[in-house]
Order: sequence, then C-alpha cells, then structure tokens
Amino acid sequence: MRRRVGILLALVAWTASTVLVGCAEDPPANPRSTLVEAKRQLDTTRTVHFRVTSAGLPEAGAVLVGGDGVAKRPAAFAGRFRVATGGVALTLQVVSLDGTLYAQIPFTERFAATDPDRLGIADPALMLDPGQGLSSFLTDAKRVRHVGRARSGREVVTQVSARLPAKVVGRLLVVADPRATFETNFFVAEDTGQLRKATFRGPFYGKKSTTTYTVVLDRYGEPATITKPHKGA
Repeated sequence: MRRRVGILLALVAWTASTVLVGCAEDPPANPRSTLVEAKRQLDTTRTVHFRVTSAGLPEAGAVLVGGDGVAKRPAAFAGRFRVATGGVALTLQVVSLDGTLYAQIPFTERFAATDPDRLGIADPALMLDPGQGLSSFLTDAKRVRHVGRARSGREVVTQVSARLPAKVVGRLLVVADPRATFETNFFVAEDTGQLRKATFRGPFYGKKSTTTYTVVLDRYGEPATITKPHKGA
C-alpha cells in the first residue's frame, strides 16, 4: 500500500512540474527588436486604417479632438477629423492627395484646399511615410523598455514604453513646445508584429495642460480607393 501511495505521489509531482513548465511565460523579446519589426510591418503595408482619440484637452484654443480614416501608400488619406475651438466642435471630412489637403466646407458637399495646421495635425497622407510617418516614431524612440504582455480581444500584445521628443511627435501632431518630451506606449501584436495602438502623453498645447492622444491601427493591407474630392467654386 505504501509503495502504491509513493508511486501516486511521484506521478502527481511529475504532472505538476510538467504543467508548470508548459505554462511558464516565454522570456520577453528585446523591446527594440519588437519596435523594429512593427516598423517593418507598417513600411510594407499598402494601406492601414487608424482611429485617433484624445483625453485631457484644454478648454480654450483650437484643438484636435479625434478622427479616423485610411492612409494609403505612397501618400494619400481619406477620412474625417473632429476639431474644436472655444468649446465648439466640428467634424470635417478630409482627403489628402498629391500633396494637397482638402477639407469639407461646413454644411456643403464641397471641399477646399486647407493648411493641415488648422486641424491640429500634419498632413495625414504622411502616416505611412517611412521617414516622417508613424513608423519613424518606433525607431526614433528613446528610453525603450519592455512593460509586459496582455490580451487584447483575440490577440496577445506586447507593451513597450518609450520617450519621444517633440520634433518626432510633431511629424504628425501639432506640438506647442518644441522642447517637450512625450511619454509613449506602443502595443504590438505578437502573432503578426503589427502595431495595434500607440499612446502619446504630454504638453501638446503648452505647459498648463497634459493631453493624451491614442492612435489605434487595424485593417492592414485592405483595398482602398482614394480620389480627389469635388472642390467648390
């Protein structure tokens, strides 16, 4: 009887050790390598859909509230942005093509060429530019650190924290203080290496406020047709 109990305990111990080994987490990937692969994925896709949201916006002045759209290589964009001035918000349809940004004239179906700075952004058609777009943020990041892994829907993502200087963030978002530094987090899908989300926190509109912008990316490589909009007279 004692022999049977001993064998049973040994089997239980062996089973437990096997389960523990199987459940142990893999060592974290080098965070720099994770960002390099995420850049490669962005630099090779033909299109990507993104959504921008914000938190902590100042109440005064012109601000970018959010937006969404499709960026297409080499330099095209179609979507919409929500901007606010003095607490009054307005959503504008936007198309960028051949180096010109067109915004819908409010309360009409016509578009007019405009300056991206008026929307609180750089030209959104640059989103997929390897040197000026979002992918350049990944390799220009400083103080890169692996934070951890988490499940996001059906995917497991790796979170990497970093710091970005204003001159980098300003490639896509308007930054008031050129000397500012922004706390940044990148979330990269482990199975595809694709950047799924990025957050940027700092003094976008000056030292008196701390604003966070979140960019969510999906639908890599989906077909998209972007054409020049109808302009007003």
